[in-house]
Amino acid sequence: MILFGLGFVIMYPVIYMVSCAFRERNDMNNPSVIWIPQNFTLSVIRDTVKAMDFGNTLKNTLFLNIGCSLVQVCSCAVTGYGFARYNFRGKKFFFAIVIMMIIVPPQIISLPLYTQFMNFGIKGLFTVNLIDSMLTMYLPALTGNGIRSGLMILIFIQSFKGLPKELEDASYIDGCGPFRTFVSVMLPNAIPAFVTVFLFSFVFYWNDHYMSTSFFTNTKTIAVVLENLDGELKKNLFNTATVQISPREEIVWKEAGCLISIAPVMLIYVFLQKHFTEGIVCTGLVM
Repeated sequence: MILFGLGFVIMYPVIYMVSCAFRERNDMNNPSVIWIPQNFTLSVIRDTVKAMDFGNTLKNTLFLNIGCSLVQVCSCAVTGYGFARYNFRGKKFFFAIVIMMIIVPPQIISLPLYTQFMNFGIKGLFTVNLIDSMLTMYLPALTGNGIRSGLMILIFIQSFKGLPKELEDASYIDGCGPFRTFVSVMLPNAIPAFVTVFLFSFVFYWNDHYMSTSFFTNTKTIAVVLENLDGELKKNLFNTATVQISPREEIVWKEAGCLISIAPVMLIYVFLQKHFTEGIVCTGLVM
């Protein structure tokens, strides 16, 4: 009974979201309608998809998310492997920086990053404005400084530390160098960690709103469009952004937008749930 109650509390927002997304806005003013819509309709979903320009928005978001996630997985894997297997001068200092990447909120570094990307290059030789370019997301991911990169590096450190040292020793005896050992021996044995980090990274980039709105002005992503959904709905449905709509009635379109936004991530989790769970266990996050 306790588990049922906890499950209902956790699932309540999703159930309410689904209920509102498939009802007419007049049902929001009907006190007899709580969960099951009195007037079931798909028009709210269609209007929201049109207002969000969902096809192009989804394409931009996937291009950004998948690309940045893959780049971030590679950079964080190399960094995590270096921390886990090598001793070098300043290791503790750089590891402290990794921990700070987890603790320090991105709002603190957003202004310096914006200034850097606005005048990116070498002063006196060349500069280029990268604002509203996806390079503002790809470059930090490439250098191991993307969204939540500190957590990703920590996952890889735990994963590589859990692998037997004898694997590397046998590889070195066979004539492999450090890079080939990493690619041919260590990487295949750390597949669960790669899957876990990719899924985490994908979700973080998918849900990111702060960094996207800081660097993008015309590039539309799911999170950015969802933030501006109110104005887009008014322009598409009523041809003006100044029309007054009852806040209760407006909920149906907002909930539909939230449902459309989380649907792709939920589908990915359904198909990759097994690998995700195995990855968490193998990387030591349960400790």
